[in-house]
Amino acid sequence: MSTLYMFMNALSGTIQLGNLPCKIEAVNLSVNQLTGSLDLDRLPATVRSLFLTSNKFTGEVSLENLPICLKFLELSENLLSGAVCLNSLPTEFSCLCLQKNDFEGSLDFTQLPKFMKVMDLSENRFSGRIDLRNLPDSMVRFTVRNNVLSGTVRVPEQMCRKFNEDPGACCFGGNHDLIVERV
Repeated sequence: MSTLYMFMNALSGTIQLGNLPCKIEAVNLSVNQLTGSLDLDRLPATVRSLFLTSNKFTGEVSLENLPICLKFLELSENLLSGAVCLNSLPTEFSCLCLQKNDFEGSLDFTQLPKFMKVMDLSENRFSGRIDLRNLPDSMVRFTVRNNVLSGTVRVPEQMCRKFNEDPGACCFGGNHDLIVERV
């Protein structure tokens, strides 16, 4: 089996990611009622995409030992918490969606994969200052809306042109102590 798509099936209970078939490449169990913690360190080495959005998963997750072929990780709309380390994502990684959880702590964007295209970290409790100088040129969607970020963020002009919108509103809105400057 290379794919497991069982989204919107009212599935309940827990899932042990380490028990997925060893050759599985794509998993989508979004929009169910799955609970428990997620041990991403135990994902099979072949997983390229993992979609677990809109469930009831809890606890902390580690992004530091993901399979090297993983490109897409969507854990949005769960009850996940704790800090998130973005410094060890796989080289080919392109999409990370963690919005609408309870993640917290500071964010370090200095070592993102160069092919990263999408990052949605909105509606969490991330705090502190952020530095966007090393955002990959490949990024087409980036948002940290509705967190508790502070300080001044300098938004590169090419990012403003690429998103073709006011980055203060579309990417950073809801961070009341954050000042957005175009550079």
